[in-house]
Amino acid sequence: MHIPRDKITNEHQGYGFVEFKSEEDADYSIKIMHMIKLYGKPLKVNKASQDKRTQDVGANIFIGNLDPEVDEKLLYETFSNFGMVISTKITRDPEDGSSKGHGFVSYDSFTSADLAISQMNGQYFSGRQIRVDYAMKKDSKGEKHGTFAERLLA
Repeated sequence: MHIPRDKITNEHQGYGFVEFKSEEDADYSIKIMHMIKLYGKPLKVNKASQDKRTQDVGANIFIGNLDPEVDEKLLYETFSNFGMVISTKITRDPEDGSSKGHGFVSYDSFTSADLAISQMNGQYFSGRQIRVDYAMKKDSKGEKHGTFAERLLA
C-alpha cells in the first residue's frame, strides 16, 4: 500500500494505492469499497491507470428526476449492473449539500452506457420515474456524449 504525502507539509494528499495478488481481488474490493464513507467522505475506488485516456472514454450518462435521498453509493450499486462504473456523482447545492435531483455515471465503455440507458430510462428508481440519457459534453454547444465520432476515438 502507498499513500502519497505532500513534500512540504507531510500531509496525506487524499488518495492512495493498493496492490492485489489478482485482478479478481481488485475487482471485488472495488465492488465492496466504492462509495463507502471513511471519515464522512465517500471513497472513490477504481483501478489505477497510467493512461488517463482510459477514463475519458466519453461513456457518461445523465440521470434526472432522482429522489433527494439517492446518493453516489446507491447510483453505483444500481448502475454497476450494466458494466464497469468509473465514477458516480450527484449534483449538490453548494450551500447545504442537498441533492439537486440529478446525477451522472461514467462507464468504461459505450456498450455499458447504451445498456444502462435502454434498461433504466423511464424506470422507477426510489419511487420516481427517472430520465436516463447521454450527458451533455462540457464546454460544447448542446452536444451529448455517445456520438459516432466519439465512439470511434474510444
